[in-house]
Amino acid sequence: MVLTLIILALAPTLTADAIARERRESTLNLLGLTPLTSIAVAVGKSAANGLRALTLWLSAVPILAVPLLMGGVSGRQMAEVVVAQWTTLMLGLAAGLLASSVTTQFRRALALAFVLELVLFVTVIILQGGLVLLIGMVTGALGISPTKLFGLSDSIGLLLRVVTGEVLVTLPRGPGTNRADWVTWLLGLSCLVVSISLVGVVAVRLAARRVAQLWQEEPPRPGALELQRQLTRPILFPGWIRKRQRARLSRNPLVWIQHRTVAAALTRWGWILVVIVIWMMIATTGGWMGGFGGRMSMPIWMGPMLLMGGMAFSAAGGFRAERENGTLELLLVTPLTSNQLLQSRWLAHLREFLLPVALQLSLSIYVEGLWRRAGMDYSRFNWWLVLSLVCLPTIGLWRGLRARNFVTAVISTGFWGLFVPAAAALLFSALSKPGYFDAPALLESGGFRFFLETRLDWGVLPAAFQLLVGGFALIAVRRELASRQFVLSPTSRE
Repeated sequence: MVLTLIILALAPTLTADAIARERRESTLNLLGLTPLTSIAVAVGKSAANGLRALTLWLSAVPILAVPLLMGGVSGRQMAEVVVAQWTTLMLGLAAGLLASSVTTQFRRALALAFVLELVLFVTVIILQGGLVLLIGMVTGALGISPTKLFGLSDSIGLLLRVVTGEVLVTLPRGPGTNRADWVTWLLGLSCLVVSISLVGVVAVRLAARRVAQLWQEEPPRPGALELQRQLTRPILFPGWIRKRQRARLSRNPLVWIQHRTVAAALTRWGWILVVIVIWMMIATTGGWMGGFGGRMSMPIWMGPMLLMGGMAFSAAGGFRAERENGTLELLLVTPLTSNQLLQSRWLAHLREFLLPVALQLSLSIYVEGLWRRAGMDYSRFNWWLVLSLVCLPTIGLWRGLRARNFVTAVISTGFWGLFVPAAAALLFSALSKPGYFDAPALLESGGFRFFLETRLDWGVLPAAFQLLVGGFALIAVRRELASRQFVLSPTSRE
């Protein structure tokens, strides 16, 4: 499960900048002057990054043989896991390639890649179900009993089982296993392979079509520009909005620059939509009461964790573009001070996540009575969420100024801003309360959820340690801005 989740997280990052980087560096048009076709460019980009991803994945696959040698895990289970992980790898690469062909900015391409990855994940499951249904119709017409296809229908949930760590053998074990069961099992895996192959081919063709359009890209038509102005023109209180924008421009131009685009507003309202969707899933699956006995109930801590992960992702990109193109040096010689630069990043982050965090807190307070009646109290979680809203911009800027690429900045921000406070809180609890982790429930089903809900103090302790890291990051950022220790060398730019 951990390896599969790592693949889902890292695979889109390998291709999310494949075509976007060529567009930023104005080398995509040069490729159009070569004998290469758009299909060749898309296949080459995906194959080059796919080999890198395949190398990383194959280096970890032999570890899966350890449980096989120790016993208790069959070869069929290992085959299912390998096929499912290969499928998720192809999903991530296809999603990153499609996102890279849409936008030129790596941050937007990466965010779009994760969204497309979820869409393609559902698409593969639907296609696999359609193939299984088609095989069932054909075998039914041939007079084969439907009971022999139970293993084939069980294969539809293989991807979900691997992601959630619940690998079940879709084939009866023992000497009684006949040839028909083997054929059914192989057909189920074949349906999954065929589904991801179709999705991969469609993704490459769509990316190639986009490359061909970019080679013949023309200036936008006047009608399209007018339509864009009409769609983005404020309807309610336009005079007050313009006055507010002018005042923001006069106080700090950087705040105005980071909030003047439509994408900034869509990002802010998109996080609000994410919070609403998560709480709808919590309400419909009984997440606040521990679920309805199934494994697919949405846990109550999913919303805060996604918000903190999104804040770390956004904070790591602070002044990334300005640092790469040298604009940050120009900003430091303007009348703007270092404090105003830091203030602009903090205000931009606050404006992006204040409403989603406030909505999360409001809904948490609303259902607090249900939590107490269920014998659980998650209100402590909100302290760490509030402190993340304040501290993560500084931590992300600190790590972003030191990292050579955006992916490293995101990982480093998550490590120092989220993992280090959590690990420090766990260490403090272990030292202050002997036997704190002695719990048999950790070995039972759902132990990971039990660990998150009871053993990790989501309240004051992680927030306090995160505040310490944020204070150190603030001092380091001010020192680095004053000493110009953020310049990217030409060999390290990406």
